[in-house]
Amino acid sequence: MGFLDKLKSAKSWYNKGTKMVIQGNYKEALKCFNKAVEVDPEFDFAWNSRGLILEKYEEYSKALDSFNKALEIDPKFVMAWINRGITLGKLEKYEEAIKSFNIALEFYPNQVLALSNKGTALGKLGKYDEALNYFNKAIELDSEYKPALEAKKTILKKSEKMNE
Repeated sequence: MGFLDKLKSAKSWYNKGTKMVIQGNYKEALKCFNKAVEVDPEFDFAWNSRGLILEKYEEYSKALDSFNKALEIDPKFVMAWINRGITLGKLEKYEEAIKSFNIALEFYPNQVLALSNKGTALGKLGKYDEALNYFNKAIELDSEYKPALEAKKTILKKSEKMNE
């Protein structure tokens, strides 16, 4: 198989995997993303998508490996940094998660998902004032972003209890 054929084949597997995700067939999607990275080990989007499916199945270590591989290929892949941070948060590695969100925010300072998730990680560490700042920034950029709105309410309740 020539270079261009390989790329077409990997892209074809990736597209099929994406369709499987849309249909809710995650097991088949994972097979497709696995095939895409087997055909083209430098396909960063396929590694990221593979990580998302593994994260969905709570295979966090394998998901991190996939996000790390995507970032090894493209260190400026903002969504892979965010996905890595979210997965680290699920492993309760909040400091490390914050580092991933910080890198994403260096590349894209107004990334609502990174801002909100950084706020969540800060809140888990009990840094409520800092967390509120990040939720407020996210809400300022997208006033209807429900995860930030809900997380802000939760943090406000926690900080009120601490002040009682």
